[in-house]
Amino acid sequence: MIIELDAKHKQDLLFLKTLSPEIVNEFCRIGLEFMKSGSNRKLYIGAAQKLNVSPDKIESVIDAITHLFSESSRYLLNENDFNDSLSPLKFEEELVNQLREVYFENRKDIRNVLQEFYPHLDHYSNLEWRLDTQVANRSLGQSINPIYMLKLSTKNGNVEGKGLKEFLLQTDPNNLKHITTELESALMEAKSYENRLIMRNIK
Repeated sequence: MIIELDAKHKQDLLFLKTLSPEIVNEFCRIGLEFMKSGSNRKLYIGAAQKLNVSPDKIESVIDAITHLFSESSRYLLNENDFNDSLSPLKFEEELVNQLREVYFENRKDIRNVLQEFYPHLDHYSNLEWRLDTQVANRSLGQSINPIYMLKLSTKNGNVEGKGLKEFLLQTDPNNLKHITTELESALMEAKSYENRLIMRNIK
């Protein structure tokens, strides 16, 4: 799979085209430190003075870099998928190779940092489902009454290979569609720029 960068992150990452490889490496280092320790305004101000841009611009670029590395690490992107994720930006091969090298060298550490953002609650393990349909009966005539039967499996975040729980659920198609819409909306909100800033400041 590949990750889809939003318009703001794409625009911020394009700034890397204007930088030398040495400065790109420095931005990556600051981004990695940002994920571990949070924002450091002094670093942004110092970099901004050297590059003659605003500190806010530096912060936006650092955020875009950390988003790229964190999402790539979360989904364990391989080399081809990482390259394809950057393809819309039309980076030079040297820059892609440089970012990919930093990603692979630090992926394990990044995944460890990401796990600290989330409490050790039960999390998704598996979902099985089947569709039951009552075609007709004497009272309903020719009505069709579809019902989804679901078996949701979760695991406890604190337990290795244990703590498996199973929940038997049922729902109709309209309610399932509503649940899917709400979950997709929540996922998009969790990925928003504002939410990531809040999470990092909390840390």
